[in-house]
Amino acid sequence: MDHSSSEESDVSDSDIGVHEEKTYNQLRAEKVKVKHGNNTFRCPFCPGKKKQDYSSKDLLQHASGVGAASKRKAKVKATHLALARYLKVDLAGSLESSPQLATVEHQPPGSEEKYVWPWMGILVNLPTELKGKGFVGESEERLRAQFSRFKPLQVTILWNSTDNADYAIVKFAENWNGMKDALAFEKHFNVERYGKTDWNKINCRRDDLFGWVARSDDYNSLEPTGKYLRKNGELKGVCDLEHEGQRKMGRHVGHYACQIEEKNKYLEELKLMNNQNGLKLERMMEEKDQLFEEHNRNIIELQQHACKDSKRIIDENLNLYEELQAKKHEIDRRCKELNYLATNTNIDRGKLVAEKEKNAKENELLNLANLKQKEADEELLRLVEKHKPEMTSDKQYTHLLLRSSALPVDARFNLHSMASDFLAMLALKPGMDLTGTDIPTPGVSTPAPARDESQEALIIPTGRGEACDRPPVAT
Repeated sequence: MDHSSSEESDVSDSDIGVHEEKTYNQLRAEKVKVKHGNNTFRCPFCPGKKKQDYSSKDLLQHASGVGAASKRKAKVKATHLALARYLKVDLAGSLESSPQLATVEHQPPGSEEKYVWPWMGILVNLPTELKGKGFVGESEERLRAQFSRFKPLQVTILWNSTDNADYAIVKFAENWNGMKDALAFEKHFNVERYGKTDWNKINCRRDDLFGWVARSDDYNSLEPTGKYLRKNGELKGVCDLEHEGQRKMGRHVGHYACQIEEKNKYLEELKLMNNQNGLKLERMMEEKDQLFEEHNRNIIELQQHACKDSKRIIDENLNLYEELQAKKHEIDRRCKELNYLATNTNIDRGKLVAEKEKNAKENELLNLANLKQKEADEELLRLVEKHKPEMTSDKQYTHLLLRSSALPVDARFNLHSMASDFLAMLALKPGMDLTGTDIPTPGVSTPAPARDESQEALIIPTGRGEACDRPPVAT
């Protein structure tokens, strides 16, 4: 078995018990070879050492010494402690009896002894001032304070059958430090010659406290101390305590190993969840980046559209401003024209008013002339009626015209028309209508009369650039 490779992975101090138990089981199963020959032994955990062969005694001393060395690695100490245990328990027949074997760590000097567990010390020959029942609590505190350098947890005063306080029990911590304090407590009394051996002497002095660590003989005694120790403790050897501590440590280590395994499983689950969450987060980050890019593109497009719209609106506003300015100039020009026209209109209005007044005066004159004309016409009609029988020839008509020449132009025209009509009526023959046309006889066709050019209308000037038609005069 290659032990050099196994030493590469060292163990911690808290795992010494577990590794010792594991190595001890391997030694018992003879997976690791220790005995070479009848009386020759080798340390399987020191293959490179110059001295290879040991007697059983020397190998036990070697294993115990290495296991108790404080400067050795935890794994080396664990393997050598397991080897020492194997030599003492399983190969006890091969060992040479010797009381001076090297002790393991925390083992008190001498042979294996049984101590009261938890560690307890005994005080005897209490002073008189500490024996009063009324001051038990105070007395216990005084004793605890007196031995405070040994770190006692509790001091209990015991009473015998005569109600005398001759004993006190000092309780220490339930660990190796408690044992160290208990042994120091006992050593203190031994140095001063106030130990258990001195107390058991016949001629011992009884002038001060005596003390020692409680062992099997105290545990089994019939004194009040024995009753108290049997009631509140039990006998255990150092090896038993070591093995019990190792078993507890093994249980704790197993428990912690299970917890570590569970934690590792939970850690693996957390790692898996972390990886899944990492992938989800990565996808979410990619989606976020895509959304950001799309958002930025949309923002850029919106900004571009906004710039275009703003430019278009600005251009339209400029065009509208130019149009408004042009219209404003046009309106100003029209206003000036209107003002000019209004000024000229005021001047023309005056002229128009003057012209209207002039026309009104002329209209009045014309009305007067019309009245005079009307009177002249009436006068002419009376004249025609008066001289009707006498107007039978053109000479008379001409004479009438000459007479009427003294009248105004309009009166002369009207008079001429009336005279012509009157003369035409006088020239009608029987069987003619008022126009001088023969009235047709029923059943007899009448030929159309020949046109007489002499009957054409006679154009008579009126004196106003006008002309009038004179009806034909019968001859």
